[in-house]
Amino acid sequence: MIGAERRWAVQWTNRQGPPVIDSVYADYMAGRPLLRGLSRLHPVPDAIVLAGFGNYGTAAVKEALDVPAIGMAEAAMTLALPLCHRFAIVTTAPRMIAYTEDLVRLAGLAERCAAVRAVSLPPIAAPAGPEARIVAELAGVVDAARVELGADLVILGGSRLSPYAAALRRVVPIPVLEPVACGVQVAEALVRLGLRQSKAGRFAPPPQPLSEYEA
Repeated sequence: MIGAERRWAVQWTNRQGPPVIDSVYADYMAGRPLLRGLSRLHPVPDAIVLAGFGNYGTAAVKEALDVPAIGMAEAAMTLALPLCHRFAIVTTAPRMIAYTEDLVRLAGLAERCAAVRAVSLPPIAAPAGPEARIVAELAGVVDAARVELGADLVILGGSRLSPYAAALRRVVPIPVLEPVACGVQVAEALVRLGLRQSKAGRFAPPPQPLSEYEA
């Protein structure tokens, strides 16, 4: 979240939802408590970056809030467009490939996405393992997407992969986009430009007060 008068960032965690989006079920379980928590933030920030590479109610957040709400997946894909012909996304588990492909289609960018591929990270509560091993696995997946499918840029599909971005850039010949940084940069740009999501169409406010939707 980006503050108003001074440029400051505050981390807020949706502790009422699942700790990681690892399935469609987790996505749906995250959406409602995320929206409820964000709608109660005071003071209201200038912008919100949703630091998960998924859907989990992003459109509902854009409906309910008047400040720019940026999903890091949409931010990373948007920033990829002027930098490449076709990008690849590397996600955190094979089962998340189809989920991520749906995100790309929802963004209208399927033609610009060469492939979605995955590495296999351990469960979030387990040790991540040696960085060198994970970077080597990422590099192999990226190189295959580059050589076999023509991808000329890669997006890391999750904040759990963010710590490996710098090391990966040193060993692959194509740009590597780290999605959290992309989300923050897009949010900061929108604040500076005085822009937010349009309220004239899809992201118009809900027709009833938010309290009317509570169970």
